[in-house]
Amino acid sequence: MNKNIRCIMKDVDLELTDEDMKSAIEEQYDWSDEITVRRFVDKLKNKRPTVMITFKCEEDRDIAMEKGIFLENSHYEVVIFKPKISVTQCFNCHGFDHTKIWCPKKGKVCPVCSQTHELSECLIATAGDTSQYKCPNCKENRCHSALDHDNCPKYQEKFAYIQQLTQYGL
Repeated sequence: MNKNIRCIMKDVDLELTDEDMKSAIEEQYDWSDEITVRRFVDKLKNKRPTVMITFKCEEDRDIAMEKGIFLENSHYEVVIFKPKISVTQCFNCHGFDHTKIWCPKKGKVCPVCSQTHELSECLIATAGDTSQYKCPNCKENRCHSALDHDNCPKYQEKFAYIQQLTQYGL
């Protein structure tokens, strides 16, 4: 099965079109499969100097990363595209996949002890005894708060899921 392996080139001349870049890139090496080339644009559809190249096989990606790409007498380094991954977390209940405005909970949930009160009113947080922390997502005493993303298994699980979805552009 072919994968979409995404790489980027940075600081590419804004005058170059996607079609011109694709033609020039295809002529440089003996690619084993088709490639696609797409320039990043901002929210207003203005061209950005970053260009994404999508390869169908790892061998083609490896050639591009090892040798680089030449366009209009300039050499560009090709690097793996690492999308920015963010997990949507509610500021009201600290659950995932929704924001405060769409939160199903009526009252504010403390990210430290899972009780219904503001973090600023939490006696456990004030005491600083992390052994008493109870994440509202894990629903167990796991010695972390809902804001401690490095130590929350539920956050890490959600992050890994989103990362898997973005890995090949699914």
